[in-house]
Amino acid sequence: MAGPDAIERRDVSRYATPPNKAAAVFFAAAFAATALLHIWQCIHYKCFKLTALLPLACTLLIAGFATRTYGAVHPDDAQVYTASTLLLYMAPPIFQLVNIQILGRIFHFVPYFAPMHPTRILVTFSSLTFIVELLTTIGIAYISNTTVPEKMLNLGATLTNASLVLQVFVTAVFFILAGIFHHCCRSGFIDSPKAMRPLLTCYASMLIILMRIIYRMVEHFGTSSSAVRDEWAFYIFDATPLLVSLVVWNVMHPLRYLPESDVVYLAQDGVTLIKGPGWKDSRSFGETFFDPFAALTNSGGNHQKQFWQNNGYFLRTRRRRRRTRPATA
Repeated sequence: MAGPDAIERRDVSRYATPPNKAAAVFFAAAFAATALLHIWQCIHYKCFKLTALLPLACTLLIAGFATRTYGAVHPDDAQVYTASTLLLYMAPPIFQLVNIQILGRIFHFVPYFAPMHPTRILVTFSSLTFIVELLTTIGIAYISNTTVPEKMLNLGATLTNASLVLQVFVTAVFFILAGIFHHCCRSGFIDSPKAMRPLLTCYASMLIILMRIIYRMVEHFGTSSSAVRDEWAFYIFDATPLLVSLVVWNVMHPLRYLPESDVVYLAQDGVTLIKGPGWKDSRSFGETFFDPFAALTNSGGNHQKQFWQNNGYFLRTRRRRRRTRPATA
């Protein structure tokens, strides 16, 4: 699981350091356990549409650590090494997409403070995730193959680095959108646990994943420290954060707080639940992807009728306290 500067050491072993079989088995079993729980939660809450990607990401990690277990016994098997590396790199971008999908679901629940149309969020970031996965697949395929020319090895390193940078960009945009929404909720006195707890869980999950991305960037952007590429560093800064992120959503599942239907939203009083028409967008996929904020269209943001405006509820406003002058003799 090392960066391009460790490639020359793979003539004897494909791995920068010999993989620990016991640790690989433990994490494969741990991810299998959380995957089973996520599948049960999808069935229990009837939320495959929202969180089905979580057991999918778990499956990639289970397969990744299973092949890594095999690689501990057969460290010179090039195909096993490539498969293990690729599977372990493909899962984190899916975690990011799940968090963004849940954030969009929160925007459905509090529509009047959503800084962006929830459907446009999903379309835009699903496309970015596809690009990240494509860069990762090609990059890892080149990096893990020591028989290709040096030019292709360098290209693989560049593509892998680009995928990591793009993941940082996705994380930054997530925090910007979530931060704007959170600020508006605080200003509008919307502090319902039904919205705030999933939002805070999204923050925590995304920060954990960011920790893993930073570790990978330190590894791939040419650090000379061998400690970064040691087996213990991989399990502490890569495998463990991903496992914690999955367990966090097991414990704080979004459907424990959010309604089952995305057309049910929180009224402006912060208490009442109303069934509305839901978000709609008349624009095409291309318009949504290239212009997610509807800034280039003549009708601007009028593709979405603000269905919450005439529901009879109003946002609470902060009353200013009158300053009383001290009495004078």
